[in-house]
Amino acid sequence: MGTEQEEKSHFLEYVHLLKEEFILIKKRYPELASLSHREFELFLLLLTDKTQTLIAQELNISSSAVHFHTQNIYKKLEINNRKQLLIKYKDI
Repeated sequence: MGTEQEEKSHFLEYVHLLKEEFILIKKRYPELASLSHREFELFLLLLTDKTQTLIAQELNISSSAVHFHTQNIYKKLEINNRKQLLIKYKDI
């Protein structure tokens, strides 16, 4: 098992890679820049096969909060449902 310093270093490297990926995604899909941090986090989870209940558990928020944020995401991205989201952003 690694030392605390090694673990911190790996974590920071991971965060850096996530930031780079985030920047690339937003360059390819500029409309995603309108999403808040929480909405973008939820957006990424909506691209998976997880249910709203599982997403709520993972984000430690209520199912109604997931529904609320999801509706905001759809409005900002000018789509009506998860199927449209999956089709439009299938390359992410």
